[in-house]
Amino acid sequence: MFSGSKNIESIGKLFLEFKKYLELQKEFVKLDAAEKLTVILTTTLTIVVMLLLGAIVLLFLAFAMAYYASDALGSELMGFSLVAAVVLVLGLIFYANRSKLVVRPLARFIARLFLDHENGSKQ
Repeated sequence: MFSGSKNIESIGKLFLEFKKYLELQKEFVKLDAAEKLTVILTTTLTIVVMLLLGAIVLLFLAFAMAYYASDALGSELMGFSLVAAVVLVLGLIFYANRSKLVVRPLARFIARLFLDHENGSKQ
């Protein structure tokens, strides 16, 4: 039954088609990984640049607030100490909520990036 040359030829064609399929799948995985890596790197670079610019803006705002508070309180030490205390409290609030503000959104972003295959949407 399977000894016929037609069957052997069909099995050979099937094997060649399967080999082509595996090569195409390998290329697809490479392209998909390159796309996802590009998205991760560009997103990371954008976030880093925005954080640096935001930090510079916040630094200048903190100095402005410190000088304003210094004038209002009549003491440079008190003005800068007040601003430092406000920044410290904001830092503690951020640290206490880091899971909600950083970890969960980052986990959702990465999960969506790597697991959203069914609708093929781009980020």
